[in-house]
Amino acid sequence: MYWTLSVAVSAIAAYGFTELLWLNLLLLPLILTSKKDIPNLLILLAVSTLSYCYFLNYITTRTPIPTDETLTRSMQWTETVKIDGGKVKGFAKDSEGIPFYVLYSIESEEEKRNLLETPLAGRRISLQGSLELPEPPAHEFSFNMASYLRMNGATYLFRANKMTVQEKVIRPSTRLTERRTAVKNHIKQAFPVSLQTEAQALLIGDRTGMDAELSSEYRTLGITHLFAISGLHVGLLTVMLRIAAKRLRIRMETIDTTLLFLLPCYALLAGGAPSVWRAVSVTMLLLLSASGKLKLKMDDALALSALGFIFLKPYVLFQPGFQLSYMAAFSLLYSANYLQKQQSVLALSASVTAITQVALSPILLVHFYELSLSSFLVNILYVPLYSIIILPSNIVLLIISLLSETVAGPLFFIYEPFRNSIATVTSWLAGLPWQVWTAGKPDAVWLIVMVVSIACAFIVIERWNRLRLGIVIVLIPAILFHVKPYLDPTTYVSFLDVGQGDSIVIELGYRKGVYVIDTGGTVSIGPPTWKTPEKQFEVGRQIVVPYLKGKGISTIDKLIISHAHDDHMGGADEVLQELRVREVHAPVGSWTEENMVPVLTEAKRRKTRTVSMQAGEEWKTGQTEFTYLSPFDDKYSHNDSSLVLLMKNEYGYLLFTGDLEEGGEQKIIQKYGQAEFSPLILKIGHHGSKTSTTQSFLNLLQPDIGVISVGRNNRYGHPHEEVVDRLLSQKVKVFSTAEHGTVILEIDGGSLKSSSTR
Repeated sequence: MYWTLSVAVSAIAAYGFTELLWLNLLLLPLILTSKKDIPNLLILLAVSTLSYCYFLNYITTRTPIPTDETLTRSMQWTETVKIDGGKVKGFAKDSEGIPFYVLYSIESEEEKRNLLETPLAGRRISLQGSLELPEPPAHEFSFNMASYLRMNGATYLFRANKMTVQEKVIRPSTRLTERRTAVKNHIKQAFPVSLQTEAQALLIGDRTGMDAELSSEYRTLGITHLFAISGLHVGLLTVMLRIAAKRLRIRMETIDTTLLFLLPCYALLAGGAPSVWRAVSVTMLLLLSASGKLKLKMDDALALSALGFIFLKPYVLFQPGFQLSYMAAFSLLYSANYLQKQQSVLALSASVTAITQVALSPILLVHFYELSLSSFLVNILYVPLYSIIILPSNIVLLIISLLSETVAGPLFFIYEPFRNSIATVTSWLAGLPWQVWTAGKPDAVWLIVMVVSIACAFIVIERWNRLRLGIVIVLIPAILFHVKPYLDPTTYVSFLDVGQGDSIVIELGYRKGVYVIDTGGTVSIGPPTWKTPEKQFEVGRQIVVPYLKGKGISTIDKLIISHAHDDHMGGADEVLQELRVREVHAPVGSWTEENMVPVLTEAKRRKTRTVSMQAGEEWKTGQTEFTYLSPFDDKYSHNDSSLVLLMKNEYGYLLFTGDLEEGGEQKIIQKYGQAEFSPLILKIGHHGSKTSTTQSFLNLLQPDIGVISVGRNNRYGHPHEEVVDRLLSQKVKVFSTAEHGTVILEIDGGSLKSSSTR
């Protein structure tokens, strides 16, 4: 076990986190208290050093030398390849086995048709293009392409301008990929539509058909792990084969030898997820141990399995699946004494659920920023349901449908209504309130505190049988982490990098109020074409919501829609679906706009109050005052009807102008021409368009800082040069989300500190 920890630390350190090598010192007291001798300690230090050198060499030899030249490379598509709209994308490996994330833009509809008719997975391709480093993430909590590449062993994108599909590479792995594709196609053809997504996930590890709503329901209930192939599947298949062999009077040694061959094939067929390989490798080691060919304890088998994984593919250490799978297994293994004391199946099931959920909580918070509170109860019901009924049913239905679809028909007729009723109950359970603790992402210090507290709690419970004390040890850091934002006096104003759009998050000191101005959105031009992606990028769900959840925000006091344009409110319905919103503000007259229908529908479903606002409306929270300066008219006129919000606090003023143009600015000048706004932070109107931020408006406001929310390389040429020149001529410090990424202003009393993600 100690070797595995030391090797894992060395592998992570080799990826650039060299300071983590000091963590090996934490193993010293563990070794000494475990009565290990000094030679073992020296061996451990040698293993740490040598493994670090090995991983450093592994990474260096598999990282291409960067170049700006056009490259021609021969590669082979992996099974991750997909055609999405007008692009082909996925991981491909060159002749040396180095992976790249390839992006190729299809040149014509005819070429797309030809590509769709050709199974690309396993095909050799000739590419011409260039290497690129991935773009930085929109903010620290959004999808990070560089991290995604790293956890798949890659460093660069290969942007191809020419692709030639060549012959298929005939290898055992390719044949297994073909079999996997064949099973997937059979499921699509033979299974009812409502059962296909689950069957593909449970039988071959393909979760691509899982839509956002279903994923959200399972995440809320904490049962996402049931929708993935894991040790449960491998163990069940092993037991079923051994029982069948016993009934057929086949020697157990024969079936165990057969399993040693079949299990790796099944792991490849199931997509090769870490959880599958962990279960397969441990099962194989235990089978060898049971046969007398290898003497191993369970913890040694698990440690050897992890070591093999790390040495073959060290980047798996960064994959959530690997972390969750092995942490869950080790936590149960080292809680064996406590589990053996449980007197009933229900108590045992509840204990297993509690142990795994607590052990996995730091990992879940790092990756997903929230924990399911209902999972402790839901898993007690759903784990037996999946292991005894749903998973075996899918296996049996697959086998029978492969033998005879006619025979399988009546079985589907019986099983489908039963499974749909479970789906209905699942949706109802997921809709119940207060099931999720959105704690936010812990930093390194808090992560260490959580891990140490959980380890101490496990020791207290396992060795001293002090359950209540263990629960207290776990809860204290969790409570402190939860209340931390409510002890922070700083006001945070974050201008999110949502591309060509606006989204601003205001967090008042001591978390007295959370206000979101606009949610960004994707602007669609014209009807869908063959280039249109299957699934549009969801700015609200993929940029705004992760930022809020990453900060530990689960409730928005006011969602303010400046005006009814998609680049400002297109993601509003997604935010309403994911978070609790107390009320939604929009300009008077704008609620009748067609693109506001999804917002109204979702607000009604969530019982969220919707309010029409105009100039003169105001509220106060603590020492911070908010006033709408525009619009003045009841008639809605798009940009010039933008809700313009003035925020006043100890620092001074902040003005958020939406897409207000010259006409609207003149009305504010006429109304507030004698007012003083100093010092002032100005959200530049209409993404820096020349139709906004006129000289007369700047003369009135005299801003000190201006923030332009704008997309990189946008088609409109924003921000326009004359606007930037006007700002610079008045010595305004200008931030742009296109250049600086997400811009964060921290206001503490009269002081101001700024930061950005680029």
